[in-house]
Amino acid sequence: MADPYSVLGVSRTASQSEIKSAYRRLARKYHPDVNSDPAAAREFSRVSEAYHILIDPKRRDLYDRLGSTGASRRTASDSAAARAARRAYYQARVDRIVNEWLEREREEARARGQAVYTTVTLFLSTFMVAMLKPSILGISNPYLRAVLILLFAISVWHLFTSLKHHFDRYTYRASVVSITRPLRPDKPFKRSVAWTFVIGGYMLSLGTGMLLGMLTEDFTSQFFGQTHLLDLFFAVFFYPPIAVLIVDMMYLVNLRLDEW
Repeated sequence: MADPYSVLGVSRTASQSEIKSAYRRLARKYHPDVNSDPAAAREFSRVSEAYHILIDPKRRDLYDRLGSTGASRRTASDSAAARAARRAYYQARVDRIVNEWLEREREEARARGQAVYTTVTLFLSTFMVAMLKPSILGISNPYLRAVLILLFAISVWHLFTSLKHHFDRYTYRASVVSITRPLRPDKPFKRSVAWTFVIGGYMLSLGTGMLLGMLTEDFTSQFFGQTHLLDLFFAVFFYPPIAVLIVDMMYLVNLRLDEW
């Protein structure tokens, strides 16, 4: 058994208060709740054992006279303290691993949800604008037009940064793969495939919306009036980014409310 005085770093004439102070100082350093090093659990067990020897006058006197407390004289509380220290360390380690895993899962779920909301809103809003043909050039109010232009500029920036974030997270760029050491990408989709999906989905939404708009032209013209081709061209580029911005902001607000 190691010398308990050396373990606690106190002299053989140390008082009870000095022993307690040394124990508290070492416990703050090696306790599993504050130190994740596997060696810290063993050191904390040694510190606890030394403390229980020196804090007990009878056991301290026995050690001072014989140089050992004897294996047979180790009390149940000492063994329980050592076992409790080991259990506390491993329980803290398991809890930390589980919490980190759950946090990664929650973060991944939030990221996937935001990517789905961004792309689905872009496609759906393009489809609806192409079908309903809301006019944009016919807006005569200068204040409303200025607000819409400002909102459009913010929306384009938001759409660009959102798509870049999703692409960086879920796509990889194709690279030359070695024959002897094939590279396995750590992301699920190739960048070119993702771009094909976004552009293809946008064009499909645009074409489907224009086709249905032609079939329901008499119905939509009653609400939005006649829309020229140039007006439609501006509308399908103007309104979808704004829709993405609004939906993404609602999604983020909902996440904050859930966390709160």
